[in-house]
Amino acid sequence: MKVSIIIPTHNRLEKLRETAEKLRLQDFSVADYEIVVVDDGSNPPVTFEKDFMVSPNVRIIRLEGEERSVARNTGAREAKGELLIFVDDDITTKPDFVKNHWQAHQEFVNALAIGEILLPQETKNTPFGRFRQKLEQTNIPRQRGLVAEKNFCAAANASIKRELFLQLKGFDTTISSSEDQDFALRHTSQGGKIVFLPEAEVIHRDNALDIRGYCQRNEWGSRLMKPFYQRYPDLSINIERERINGLVKWGKEPFSNSLRKLLKAIIASKLSVAILFKLTDLLEKLAPDSSILEKLYRILLGAHIFRGYRKAIKN
Repeated sequence: MKVSIIIPTHNRLEKLRETAEKLRLQDFSVADYEIVVVDDGSNPPVTFEKDFMVSPNVRIIRLEGEERSVARNTGAREAKGELLIFVDDDITTKPDFVKNHWQAHQEFVNALAIGEILLPQETKNTPFGRFRQKLEQTNIPRQRGLVAEKNFCAAANASIKRELFLQLKGFDTTISSSEDQDFALRHTSQGGKIVFLPEAEVIHRDNALDIRGYCQRNEWGSRLMKPFYQRYPDLSINIERERINGLVKWGKEPFSNSLRKLLKAIIASKLSVAILFKLTDLLEKLAPDSSILEKLYRILLGAHIFRGYRKAIKN
């Protein structure tokens, strides 16, 4: 078999089904790929009708709340395909998705391939959706091909040869956030290449559809990134995170930086955040295209990332 598509899932049957349905309608021989759903403790357990489980073959592996890295690793070990494609359970794909990943690996041998991830059009039609899409595209390459950034990876749309994935021992289960970046860094540290595939485009239909949900998700991710910070303290992005979110170091850092941290602590307080959310709600109604609204989005997002980082330090 050529390809195994790994989908970790937990309590999102409706979105999972949409993801699987699109993957069953690929311009790729059904005999050459399979879909491996790793149900990580869903209640009720994931089930599909019998006719949904064939052409291509769909398998369900049951775990009991082991978290997504364990789920992905389990799916990879049980996979029969030469190439592994990882997608999340809230991803929808085009008919050429599998073909584009497969063909890229014929061109780029032993590479880690990362596809394009976009938001739904209905989300991009909202003020917050436009802000989020712009933000998430900031560090995305402008063209197809090899990527210089050694930590460039998004496990929601990634592919790698199964043999290579197992040699790298998969995703590190001790890292709960940025585990995909850690995987990319271990891959590149051994001479591996990363390639960006804009043609392998997917739509990400998650639940962070407004600024509140997005801030909560980023605070959660920032808090759980502590093992990643500790493993790569000299990584440029981690140095910058510490510089703007770490504890105040009077006399050991520029005075302006200490003041900036104090200001962020004030902005991140419950009262300040509540006021900023109210202002955001008002501007979304009265001035949805205002540059001030985008600035408020950035301030709120930064405040929640700051909260998560400080919680990680405290713990």
